[in-house]
Amino acid sequence: MTILPNEYTDRMKRILGDDYNAYEASFLLPPSRGLVINTDKITPEAFDRLFAYPTEKISYFDKGRLLMSEEKVGGDPLHAAGLYYMQDPGAMSTVAALPEIKGRVLDVAAAPGGKTVSAALSSDEVFVVANEVNFPRAKVLLQNVERLGLKNVGVTSLAPRDFAKYTPECFDLIIADLPCSGEGMFRKEQAALDAWNGNINKMNAERQKEILDDVLPALKEGGTLLYSTCTYAPEENEQIVLYLMDKYGMTLLPPRQEVTEATAPALSEDGRDLSSARRFYPFIRPGEGQFVAIMKKSGEKLYATKSIPTKLSFNEEKRVREFVERNVNGDVGVINKQGDDYYAVHPLARTLPLRFLSEGVRIGAMSGGKFLPHHNLFTAFGGRMKNKENLRLDDPRLAEYLFGLEVDAAEAQDGYVAILVEGYPLGGGKCVGGRIKNHYPKGLRTH
Repeated sequence: MTILPNEYTDRMKRILGDDYNAYEASFLLPPSRGLVINTDKITPEAFDRLFAYPTEKISYFDKGRLLMSEEKVGGDPLHAAGLYYMQDPGAMSTVAALPEIKGRVLDVAAAPGGKTVSAALSSDEVFVVANEVNFPRAKVLLQNVERLGLKNVGVTSLAPRDFAKYTPECFDLIIADLPCSGEGMFRKEQAALDAWNGNINKMNAERQKEILDDVLPALKEGGTLLYSTCTYAPEENEQIVLYLMDKYGMTLLPPRQEVTEATAPALSEDGRDLSSARRFYPFIRPGEGQFVAIMKKSGEKLYATKSIPTKLSFNEEKRVREFVERNVNGDVGVINKQGDDYYAVHPLARTLPLRFLSEGVRIGAMSGGKFLPHHNLFTAFGGRMKNKENLRLDDPRLAEYLFGLEVDAAEAQDGYVAILVEGYPLGGGKCVGGRIKNHYPKGLRTH
């Protein structure tokens, strides 16, 4: 039985009124689990046919599914192939609230990556800068982006104020899912409950204001801010909305109707109607607590952008493109270099003078005069590789490959080969004389 602090329950009773008993009863239920289908690789219909576990569709997000099984799915080959991303159903409501997503997007506190994934999957015409100031968390974020094979995401590890400095008024949308007291996670995370005290809401609210003050200059005039938290505290929710309205003249916008129907209105503060901001409660829909507000920055001015030249020499690009054209069908787009690695990057990335950890799809690197492909080349472009080996879910070679062993080739010819599971890219290898040498990263292998 979860024991909630008296100070917290008193406040929640004032907020929820007659709904408090339903909220309290939600603590007797197991936390909900959900997943986002990677529609860049598979259609929702094909996924529903292929996925082995029972799911239910989520009404407010067509790519979302409620997982109806308590079994762990981390070892599922379809998960390894990046066909889906595990995410709490409540957290899905934030990006799902946006009527549209376009242009350049900054997810300023992106790890582990759920909101980045949803934004990137919204359109090929979107480029997402997924930022995480904590470097170890940024590496986890990068691993998730690479596993899903997302082609329109760059990863950075910068302070929020760096975007105002280097990319002022550059982003059409900023996603700010900011650090909070985590009250919406009390059902799921004992650590959030243990850390709670009477002062934590005010402390987090001040930190949120600092981050917003730092990053908002990077938002275009007329651009959109998606502000969200996983707490119920008005100090960290409605009062932040009022802060943005009063200090920056921002306007609160309504969410998509499907999200409105799945949530409760925000609280009125200072006599002002904030009902377009929404509160996600587990007694309305399965999932943990969320707060979401869509806000528009004043102004309508459009800003011209200049493309930034790539860092490749003519000979470098020629050698990389020769490798890509020899192995991949179709164009991979602009090629650029970060450190020793070569990337296929989205055109909108070349308008942002940022220091990327990853600017797009990591194709590979030169070594001793030879080009060595990276795992990300196979996860992103494996479906277009000329040389493939397709493994069915019941093929014993699949477990062997995920373990890191060499496997026999049934279809693949000599050379670099994409390993597919049920026709979807999983990883890569190199075929020599009918045997495929395993290039699946050691850190991802099963044990």
